[in-house]
Amino acid sequence: MLLEGGDKKGEEDVSSGESDLVPAAITDTGCERDLNEDRYAVVESKSGLAWLVCDGMGGATGGELAAQLAIDAIRRDLENLPPRSSEVALRNAILEANRIIVLRRQNQAFSQMGTTIVSALFNGPEVVLAHVGDSRAYLVRDGAIQQLTTDHTYVQELVNKGQIRPEEALSHPQAHILTRAIGSEPALEVDTLKFWIWEQPDGVLTDYLLLCSDGLYSLVSEGDMANVISQHPPHRACVKLVEMAKAQGGFDNITLAVIPLGGQLRNEPPTGYVENTQIRASFGGPAPDSSRMMMRMILLVLLLSGLSALVTVLLMAFSLGGS
Repeated sequence: MLLEGGDKKGEEDVSSGESDLVPAAITDTGCERDLNEDRYAVVESKSGLAWLVCDGMGGATGGELAAQLAIDAIRRDLENLPPRSSEVALRNAILEANRIIVLRRQNQAFSQMGTTIVSALFNGPEVVLAHVGDSRAYLVRDGAIQQLTTDHTYVQELVNKGQIRPEEALSHPQAHILTRAIGSEPALEVDTLKFWIWEQPDGVLTDYLLLCSDGLYSLVSEGDMANVISQHPPHRACVKLVEMAKAQGGFDNITLAVIPLGGQLRNEPPTGYVENTQIRASFGGPAPDSSRMMMRMILLVLLLSGLSALVTVLLMAFSLGGS
């Protein structure tokens, strides 16, 4: 169940103006690492607008390479293929990234590399989240926060089994052992979630989507993340959250994207939403009405029938000529 929404108005002296509605992202090496193995990207395609956050792993340059390979593969897949449903497009693009990284791992130098991903694909009011590993998506609404994704980690499995409490997970000595990552195996399972954005009356605060690597949420509490995002424009919130993580030690790379949704995120589509026309409606031109679609289907059937009859006649002619 998503967070319940209110109609609180933002504080006038904290966050106001057009910058509140401009999404932002940031990545930082942190305080202890020599390399930044995180990557983020925004990809515009015929299937929608995708936001991607990857956290690479594998030592030396392996993690850096894995995260970049994943970003590049997803970008090529989304940009070069025809429009598809949001869920299919995002999942297939991630699976393509997995295929490429699995192949590159055959090189002994990169045999341990892989990457997590958390991603969002926007198509009209539709929002699809897809993730692998422990990078997370959060919903922020009116100063409250809700984790939308579920980590693919060993400690999350312990939580699911009731062997440890959720609040014990981050401090567990095996907190960052992944059970799933891009590149770890050929048959990768990608988790997806589907939501819709509902328009809200003027004066009602918009929801925010936060995509981040574990370098943020391991060091900054959910309450602090919610407060910062609720009280600052996205670009300022990004900078402030990185500063907070580094003040707590910044032992990992830190990457996040703060995306204002311009409405309220819900589990069901808004009134009048028709899913199978959304791609065409979003990318140049109205969807055909049912009568026109039916006529095309009839013409196609007639054409196929005519071709079939022609082939039959030609076969008979060859048969008679041979005899």
